[in-house]
Amino acid sequence: MNIVKKYWDHSTKPSTYVIAVDDEEAFRGSYNEGMMYVKSLENDGMISFEDDFLPEWGKMSKNLLRALMSEKGLRQEIVKLKKEIKSLQ
Repeated sequence: MNIVKKYWDHSTKPSTYVIAVDDEEAFRGSYNEGMMYVKSLENDGMISFEDDFLPEWGKMSKNLLRALMSEKGLRQEIVKLKKEIKSLQ
C-alpha cells in the first residue's frame, strides 16, 4: 500500500501544496491541482473532464485575462508617460 502524505510547504513563496507518495515528492503546486492529482491516483490516472478539468480551466482563463488586461493598461500608461516626458524636454 502506498503511503500518501499531503501538506503545505510554507518555505516557498507563494506556499505550495505537496503530495508525497512513499516519502518521495510526487506533486507540488496549488491545492486544487493537488486534489485533482490525488483523484487521478485514486482512479488509475483518470479525471472527469467536466467535473475536474473545466472548472480549473475556467479559473485559469479568468486569471490570464485579468493579467492580460493589467499588462495592457500598464503599456498604455508607459506610452503616455513617455509622451509626457518627451513634451517636457
